[in-house]
Amino acid sequence: MKDYLATHIFKSEEMKKKFHEVVSSTSPEDLKKGVTGEKAVCHMTMMGAGDSMKVFCKWQAESPQAIIDQLGDMNNFFDTVSEECSQTMDFAKM
Repeated sequence: MKDYLATHIFKSEEMKKKFHEVVSSTSPEDLKKGVTGEKAVCHMTMMGAGDSMKVFCKWQAESPQAIIDQLGDMNNFFDTVSEECSQTMDFAKM
């Protein structure tokens, strides 16, 4: 699998609010299951601060489409643009 940085852009303020409602009512274990599959795995999620309409996620996946496929119904909340990353430096592990 390859490394990707995905930007998920909420389709509207209403979809952002509904997303937060779903996430807050879902157990961490179930959230992890939803973003973990054979062709795509999310390793980290970062929400944009304040009024941002973006969520940034680090994925390992076979392709950008594999990320979208793994997200399933979550795609109703946002559109996803993924970019393959060819080099990764983890300074915490250096």
